[in-house]
Amino acid sequence: MAQPALARRTQAERSETMRARLASAAYGAVAEGGLSALTMRSVAAAAGASPGALLHHFPDKQALIIAAIAHALTLARDDSAVWLETQTDSPEAALRAMLAEFRSFFFSDRFWVAMGITIETTKDPALGPAIRREVGELRSPIYRQWATRLELAGWTPAEAVKTVRAGASLVSGAAVRRFWADSDAITAEIEEDWIAGRLARLAR
Repeated sequence: MAQPALARRTQAERSETMRARLASAAYGAVAEGGLSALTMRSVAAAAGASPGALLHHFPDKQALIIAAIAHALTLARDDSAVWLETQTDSPEAALRAMLAEFRSFFFSDRFWVAMGITIETTKDPALGPAIRREVGELRSPIYRQWATRLELAGWTPAEAVKTVRAGASLVSGAAVRRFWADSDAITAEIEEDWIAGRLARLAR
């Protein structure tokens, strides 16, 4: 019996697949060796693409850098979606789920790639603003969704926004602190104190 013919992918589908491979390779280069490791030649080789194919999708290194950070934050967004789908039946559960999601991001390669690129491009008058826009477009919606979850748990809209920002600052600070000091019990105690404080504020 003859096997059914497989549907052929369109040119647009093949092009999108190649673009995604190149963006993934760019992200991998920065994750392994920092921004200095990202070169047009190395990315093309890692993606199994020709230099011409790379230039077709990303005409210069700036475009490739933006693709790398977009890939990092897209991966983070997909991870975050899993946490946002978790059921939280109490204000405390909502807070703990939010902090767990923040830890999964700020303690991951996704964050360090995004942060490394941001730091190294912040003084570039063209690239710096483009990076900020990319980060805002891909990360801000996650914070808005957490604010909505906290509103459903009882916080006012203004308090929900402040709680999300404070939680992100708390966890990102702990992540950065790892450069200078080992993790210890005090970090966990600070987090528990913060949760207790936010719940007490909610109960007023």
